[in-house]
Amino acid sequence: MLLTLLSFVVVIGVIILVHEWGHFIAARLCGIRVEVFSIGFGPTMWKRESGGTEYRVAWFPLGGYVRMAGMIDESLDDGASITGAADEFMSKNAWQKAFVISAGVLMNGILAILLFTVIAGVWGVGRASREPVLAGLRPDMPGAAAGLLAGDRVLAVQGAPIATWEELAEAIHQRPELPTTLTLVRQTASAPADTLDLSLTPKRVAVPGQGQVGLIGIDPGVEIVKVGVFGALGAGLRKTWEESRMAYATIAALVTGQAGLKDLGGPILIAQLSGESARGGLMVFLGFIAFISVNIGFLNILPIPVLDGGHLVYIIIEAAIRRPISNRVKLWVQQAGMVLLLLLMVLVMKNDVMRLVQRAQGTVDPVEESK
Repeated sequence: MLLTLLSFVVVIGVIILVHEWGHFIAARLCGIRVEVFSIGFGPTMWKRESGGTEYRVAWFPLGGYVRMAGMIDESLDDGASITGAADEFMSKNAWQKAFVISAGVLMNGILAILLFTVIAGVWGVGRASREPVLAGLRPDMPGAAAGLLAGDRVLAVQGAPIATWEELAEAIHQRPELPTTLTLVRQTASAPADTLDLSLTPKRVAVPGQGQVGLIGIDPGVEIVKVGVFGALGAGLRKTWEESRMAYATIAALVTGQAGLKDLGGPILIAQLSGESARGGLMVFLGFIAFISVNIGFLNILPIPVLDGGHLVYIIIEAAIRRPISNRVKLWVQQAGMVLLLLLMVLVMKNDVMRLVQRAQGTVDPVEESK
């Protein structure tokens, strides 16, 4: 329990600090006065003033903010503080405003690239084997239930020959809830190689970017390849891009109805996974921080009031109409966005609690199966 709590604080603390630091540095570069730099919300636990900025650590750690002079933000200021001074946010041009608002998300991406690069440089790059040989089986999935074993080599699916892992995955994906026969070769230490047929029914699962596919809970072998500095940087960039695409696919699946709101997770789920990743070692823990950083960055750039993406929408509209949106409209939109965000938080917390109950009953795993 203590490890879970501490790892959650580290994960969220690092990501929030990096995100808000991005806004802070960008504001300073653009000559905008920063009034408050806060990690957390609610009552202040610690504060210190330096260089005209009050630095805070608040008791509620799930977020943070940089309050810039002359900006209507999460504080729901009515605009009375906007005086037109040169060091205020609203006095800057559209490009400067967009840079400052986007800087938090950019820093989340840079953090992910850095961490994935360190992982690749220190531990190497994992590459899935192309051989159709099972390296692992996931419990409570059709493959394990049917009697598949690690080391089995699949020769055919429904009589169609299989030569690579990609062919095996594609053949299974195309058969959700359909009885399927696998022809495989099995060799154990106590018996010679034997060819046999096993029947199973792939489980229907919604996978972001792929729709409804069949999964049986099998994993390929992984080969660890050592790489140099440039190879590690390339691997870090590729992994960050892949995670960004997955985040986009997840949002798209929610919008199109391929996934439901019940699939969303919140702070409790992140805390659980933080603890599990910490127990998996430093490499797994760093990878989890990078994964969450990408997803939080992507979430923040969505065009939703209160989030960074919502502020970007204001900037784009104001640049197009060549005049500021009225403070009254901004305030109303911010208030509506805050209500929606609070409702979403209630929903994901409900989902998290239900997962805890189901996990306690042994009916669900906290991590969605992917094969």
